[in-house]
Amino acid sequence: MMILKSFIPGNLISLYMTIINSVVMVGLYYGFLTTLSIGPSYIFLLRARFMEEGEEGTEKRVSAIY
Repeated sequence: MMILKSFIPGNLISLYMTIINSVVMVGLYYGFLTTLSIGPSYIFLLRARFMEEGEEGTEKRVSAIY
């Protein structure tokens, strides 16, 4: 009987929310780790590329995209 009492809909919803919250938190944690490890080097790469090309290169790149 104790097993059946644990499957009350309120407990299932609580269990579901706990699992979802933990999955979301783990996803956010690893997402931030990935972003922070890649971020600075990518920012320096973009900065170097824009400084190298100047205004005309940026305008050509934007016009090529559109």
